[in-house]
Amino acid sequence: MKALIYKDLFILKQKGQLLSLLSLVVTSVTIGYFFQNFYGLALIVVLSIPVGGSAYLQVVMEKEERTNFEKAYLSLPVTKQEVVLARFIMGFIFLFLSMVVAFVYMLFFVYYLKVVSLDVGLMLWGAGMVFGTILMALNSVGYHLLGAKKGAFVYLVFTGVSIAIYLIAFFGFDMTSILTMKPIYLLMIGIVIAMLCLLVGYFVSLKILQRRYS
Repeated sequence: MKALIYKDLFILKQKGQLLSLLSLVVTSVTIGYFFQNFYGLALIVVLSIPVGGSAYLQVVMEKEERTNFEKAYLSLPVTKQEVVLARFIMGFIFLFLSMVVAFVYMLFFVYYLKVVSLDVGLMLWGAGMVFGTILMALNSVGYHLLGAKKGAFVYLVFTGVSIAIYLIAFFGFDMTSILTMKPIYLLMIGIVIAMLCLLVGYFVSLKILQRRYS
């Protein structure tokens, strides 16, 4: 499985993926300049960066489809479980790197712009991490079921729904009211949902791969 992870790490180090990370930074700075408020922070930390960070699996699978890697790995000493697990691990690595950018961005809003307190900032960052994890798990099912190109449609649908929810919250719902709940409760609920999505996403993706090459 290490060889699979190294292969995906090589993709991560390619110029295009490094530019993707750089574009996250540029986008964050730009939006932060024009929206120096709670909703501007939420847009980047909870929505934009997690959505971008969860898309790495599509990049990996698209390159694998171009080279027919899924057929080639059948001759290698790796199992289908390792293939799916390696994809999830790399997805987490890219999501984590993206959320590091989000963390720095959050600290900028807390200590320089003084828009929110550190507690609220950490809560938003945690919500973004949970949301990115859930989105990665759901997208994995779409990519394994439909392929990288058609599976991107599933990614766009989830992204569109997320944007719609954000717009509803921005124009007609006070998001800060959610933050009156105890942080530990929000954290526990988010972690449980994320873990369930990961488990379901992994096993469904594995089942799809097993049926395809059974």
